[in-house]
Amino acid sequence: MGSLIEFLKREVALNALEKSINHAKIVQSCVEELGKGLTLLLQERKPDQAQEVFHKVDIIENNADKLRREIQKDISRGELNPSVRQNLSHLVKRMDDVANCCTGVARRINTVPEKFWDQSSKESIQIVLEMMDNTVSCSKYLDKILIDLLEERENLKEYSRQINQYEHQIDLLNIKLRKNLQLTHYDVNQFTVFTVGNVFDILEAISDSIEGVADYIMVLVTSTESI
Repeated sequence: MGSLIEFLKREVALNALEKSINHAKIVQSCVEELGKGLTLLLQERKPDQAQEVFHKVDIIENNADKLRREIQKDISRGELNPSVRQNLSHLVKRMDDVANCCTGVARRINTVPEKFWDQSSKESIQIVLEMMDNTVSCSKYLDKILIDLLEERENLKEYSRQINQYEHQIDLLNIKLRKNLQLTHYDVNQFTVFTVGNVFDILEAISDSIEGVADYIMVLVTSTESI
């Protein structure tokens, strides 16, 4: 895996990593727009506007997919060591997982009837919004950690630590949410309950995927004994 670091200054790998930073920024936009949509839906109670934003998440994720394919095409055409090609592909795929999770939440939450949110407690709604806020904050380190990988690699440990902290906080909030939801009586069908549970699973998985990017970068760099 350390061979990736050895190739950082070669043109093909360098271009791929620079494009990966742009990819990370698009992925961050996915997370941020999802946050705006959840605020509109759950806090401001503007479902029509929220639906428009959730559709925008889908469009942004599609743009991220296009750039991912472009990066993978560049990698396949370049004269790279197979190990380097594999490492770059894995790195881009892990970032793409973040955007896919955002789309998963956006698409599914649009199918949840307003009746469910009307019957939800204020505390449950607040926990969901807090999870989303922490997820947005976590995502802000995606481009930072990639830029640092490309440059001096002085802050990789700190960025990774911050991501891990946010991911852990989101895990705790998710547990709190599950407990809180069970204290509320819902007059909805079982499929709605299943769908909402699926939404919260994928919402939590966004930060898991971001952590996956950070952990993979740390493995790559640590294997070279660069930090």
